[in-house]
Amino acid sequence: MTFSYVFQKAYIENNVVPTFFGLKKIISNPNLTNVIDYLNNLKGLNGFVYENFSLEGSKNSKFQRNYFSKENAQKIDAIREQIEKWKEDDAITELEFYILLCAILEEIPFVSNIAGTYGAFLKIDDPRKYRSFVIKSPELIMSKLSHKCYLMDANKLIKKTNCDVLYIDPPYNTRQYPSNYHMFETIAIWDKKLLDFKTGLRPWEHQKSLYCSRSKCVSIFEDLIKNANCKYILFSYNSEGIIPEKEITGIFSEKGNLIKYSQDYRRFKSNQNGKKPRNILQEWLFFVKVKN
Repeated sequence: MTFSYVFQKAYIENNVVPTFFGLKKIISNPNLTNVIDYLNNLKGLNGFVYENFSLEGSKNSKFQRNYFSKENAQKIDAIREQIEKWKEDDAITELEFYILLCAILEEIPFVSNIAGTYGAFLKIDDPRKYRSFVIKSPELIMSKLSHKCYLMDANKLIKKTNCDVLYIDPPYNTRQYPSNYHMFETIAIWDKKLLDFKTGLRPWEHQKSLYCSRSKCVSIFEDLIKNANCKYILFSYNSEGIIPEKEITGIFSEKGNLIKYSQDYRRFKSNQNGKKPRNILQEWLFFVKVKN
């Protein structure tokens, strides 16, 4: 997903302190802090987020959506439009763009009127809806090493690369990420495409993960491991995952020497109805030393 790629570019691939040299005519001393301040002081816009994801903006549409307050939706529009214009005008570098976009995405959950994901908005306003949308400078991680991030199908990427350690943490269940986190994707891509659904979903059929399919998860996982060119594999999963344990162990046993680690974990439920949660879930970590 694109929004995940944004975080990777900002925190993993980027190894420099952004100078924002191209913004010198607009912002005096355009360091990251001053650029963030400039964006926070922009006047709100009646843009795409306001018109589709706030009650006031969507009042004349087929579906009224209540993800953000009027003010926060306008502020998100203003900041997102500004960094898009800077990118189009080559006023900021690619990594500077991803750093600023990362700052927007990180603050979205703190002003969203949702229960947990963006599968639906709340009918009764959550207090978060009325917090002011203010972006902060991401805490960038500097390194002398070179890093590379990719936005592509892992099963295709695995055939083009090799590594010492391969860490895999796929979806565990049938809930697709694109539909549950569509708001992040919409703001990250900014193509302003919207399906005519009550929740404001964007087109996402092309982003469906086979790891969330009960009928295809085993075969796609087997394909990934078969094509992995590495020395060691770490695979994170749990006892409620849709890939059966016997399939996991069988696939890994063909690849190399397998060790499985497990730990009891308290299963999360949003509504316990006064009952204490039971430790019925096990987190698993499979370690494989690949055969030569």
